[in-house]
Amino acid sequence: MFANLVSLAALAAVANAEHWIFGGSRPIVTTRLDSIVNPDAIGTHVHSIVGASRFKNVYDADDLKKSKCTTIPVQPDKSNYWAPQMYYRDQNSGQLTPIQTGFNIYYLKRNGPKNEPVKAFPPGLRMVAGDTNRRSYNASNFADQAVSYVCLDYSGAHNNDPDWAERPNYFDHNCPNGMRAQVFFPSCWDGKNLDSDDHKSHMAYPVQNYNSGDCPASHPVHLVSLFYEMFVSVDQHQYWGPGSWVLANGDTTGYGHHGDFQNGWDVDLLQNAIDNCPNANGNVMDCPPLAAVFDQASADACVLETELVDENIGLDSPITQLPGCNPIWDGTGTKPACSANSNAAVSLKPAQVPLPDGWSELGCIAEGTSGRALTGASTKAADMTRASCASFCSSKGFKLAAVEFGDECYCDNQVRNGASTNTVTWNQCTSHCAGNENEICGGPQRLTLLTTANPGAAQPSLLPLGWSSAGCVSDASARALTGYSFANDAMTVYSCLATCASKGFSMGGLEFGRECYCGNSIQNKQGSPLATSQCNMICAGDKTQTCGGNWALAVFKSSNVNVPLPAPTGSGSGSDTCTVKKSTSKRNVHLKARNFGRAHQHSDVF
Repeated sequence: MFANLVSLAALAAVANAEHWIFGGSRPIVTTRLDSIVNPDAIGTHVHSIVGASRFKNVYDADDLKKSKCTTIPVQPDKSNYWAPQMYYRDQNSGQLTPIQTGFNIYYLKRNGPKNEPVKAFPPGLRMVAGDTNRRSYNASNFADQAVSYVCLDYSGAHNNDPDWAERPNYFDHNCPNGMRAQVFFPSCWDGKNLDSDDHKSHMAYPVQNYNSGDCPASHPVHLVSLFYEMFVSVDQHQYWGPGSWVLANGDTTGYGHHGDFQNGWDVDLLQNAIDNCPNANGNVMDCPPLAAVFDQASADACVLETELVDENIGLDSPITQLPGCNPIWDGTGTKPACSANSNAAVSLKPAQVPLPDGWSELGCIAEGTSGRALTGASTKAADMTRASCASFCSSKGFKLAAVEFGDECYCDNQVRNGASTNTVTWNQCTSHCAGNENEICGGPQRLTLLTTANPGAAQPSLLPLGWSSAGCVSDASARALTGYSFANDAMTVYSCLATCASKGFSMGGLEFGRECYCGNSIQNKQGSPLATSQCNMICAGDKTQTCGGNWALAVFKSSNVNVPLPAPTGSGSGSDTCTVKKSTSKRNVHLKARNFGRAHQHSDVF
């Protein structure tokens, strides 16, 4: 919705001026941090923050530029843009719900009457426009004029109605298509200071107007003009009068709206755009330097890399008070005192749930071309994260885990069905995890692949007493274990080894997912050591186990401890045994095993 909302008033004002719009930009995070006003601390109120993925509670320009991505479609702009979150307050319960928010970010080249050269923001610049403590309006003050609201009604039913005209505070009625909260930043810099004590004094508005004109002598450097439109979906909530809408700072008037900016631009690129985009009239693609690096896919897939405040801000369910010390107040009378628990200690937490020890993310891969890439085990959950998927697969003994479509988890010890561990471009995985919007969990036909250095092996509890793994070895038509063999579609590691033990053998091996071989020693010059990964076929009787591979024998050994023989499950011949002394019998068993494996690999629980 937000990508299609464009300020007609603002466009009219700049119809003859070069400008471009980063339209429909979504927040990278909503949290109680402000790296400009409250550096290296918890912020005073919740903000909706757009832009670079390495946003932190302290501004480090060099670190910010290392961000993997930004929610701005022009990826070399690693800046952050933010404003206070707006809440809806229920008339009866007083409960507070964050209102959906998105941003249009305008860059405007306005030289002023003297045609002053317009410069890019210098590295390290930060600034604030508006005043969180303001609860009134001074019509002669440019700083007050720079904050305004527009009530959207695309039907045209209220055109030329003064009660619906742009204004400096909240409207006294709802807005059929949402409301814009607007901030225009000062564009004149003193040329020396990248910040100031009040985060404003190093900047100034032009002489003639808050949104255009020449710079004063005290602030002679004319910078590109910056303007925010924060779209707020007030139409999704019932308006019941003043107090329906509340800023995160407790303001019910709207006068306390404000904006913050910290620069993370490739400054040379920004200057190039300012100097060489005479035909840009809003559309970024009409500015060649920016069009060349436009990447909406990366903006869509971008998530926060750092930390956020560990507190409930109402995203999952309504809250009863605003986070921090922000009593609801319209500016009249004495400001209410903070509640007793408003200053409760809170801390930061990782935006992305850490993976279990030993697990790491390989990246984004394509799904299998003829079935699922991972078929060993799977689950689906409304609270899915990368970590919960890895934990699930680890509990099943698998070394690969993958998340897809936000809430699906798959496990295996190898990729199958035409899939590959070769990663695709990271931004092809675009689904936010169902359990954490700050993580990516695959996408349409794309998997976020996770791995552990500890391969999925049969757990000790799955082996008969006294048996242990002897590794993965080679096999051929002249068998490595020749004492006894059988095959069935209910094969597990335990059933194979228990059978071998009951027949008096001290070694057992599994192959092709459904075949079991017994003996007391390796025969026929077979048994060359193989990589564990080659014993990767899922057991026919238990998806959580592997039973050898293609001419790869998973070997186990014992000290001849007798164990009960499991009940026969059949092998297609009315018996639980299949002695394979002739090569033709062996070949038939192998063909059946391969056919079963392919059918099994196509299984899909979703």
